[in-house]
Amino acid sequence: MNREENGRKPFMQPLWLMGMAVIVVDAIGDFVFIGLAPQSLLAPLGSLSLGWNVILAPIFHREEKVTKTTVVATAVIYVGTIISILYAASSNPNYNLQKIKELAKNPYFLNYLVFTLAVQGTLILHGKRKGYGMLHYTCGAGSLGGQTIIFAKTSSELVKNAILKKEYDDLRSPISCMAIIMTVVTALTQLHVLNTGLAKFEALIVVPVYQTFINAFAITGGLIFFQEYRAMSKKDGTMYSIGLMITLIGVKMLVQQRRKSILPSHVE
Repeated sequence: MNREENGRKPFMQPLWLMGMAVIVVDAIGDFVFIGLAPQSLLAPLGSLSLGWNVILAPIFHREEKVTKTTVVATAVIYVGTIISILYAASSNPNYNLQKIKELAKNPYFLNYLVFTLAVQGTLILHGKRKGYGMLHYTCGAGSLGGQTIIFAKTSSELVKNAILKKEYDDLRSPISCMAIIMTVVTALTQLHVLNTGLAKFEALIVVPVYQTFINAFAITGGLIFFQEYRAMSKKDGTMYSIGLMITLIGVKMLVQQRRKSILPSHVE
């Protein structure tokens, strides 16, 4: 989309307003439903939007062409996503404020948090030195998305308990307020990083790669923070991992396609 259309700023254009309305409605729906199912089950569902991406991207961006590799890679990602969903954790315990405090002190989660922050810091430093490429934006937005989902599910659980169990004191806690604030902050930052990537690179490539990164961070975060792995059998864990690996194969196909179609310096 051009920065200005008929003398109007982007945020005054009908298409931008329509897109923002969809994002807001989607965010509200995500916040509601994320408290009703395990995070590791909900995260892969976002990949199902890739089919719409293949259909709509060439309509709004005429310069983007759907190739055979794009269709095949998207189908591979679909297959991996479906397998992951079928074998994801199925139980969804309730989490009150005390339980969330205990989960936040889990050494495994603290290590995951340090790892995520290290990845984000590395992306920023590498981007400043070498220039920001597609993987910088997709991985950065995906890691922020994983953090957003953890904060959002935490907030959703506390709001749900306040409504259903009248646990209003938990909702008034500084921790609850911080979780809600961080949900908004990480979500807006994620949206900014993703939109910047979409402005520079093709949506047919950016969206699937971003979706895979957000799946990896959100699923891992859910399994570790909410300890959802405890509800999975060894078979479930194995098949779940296979599904994720199949999804990564699809992403690799898309990245290789992009390497062949543009200068290598764009995907450092």
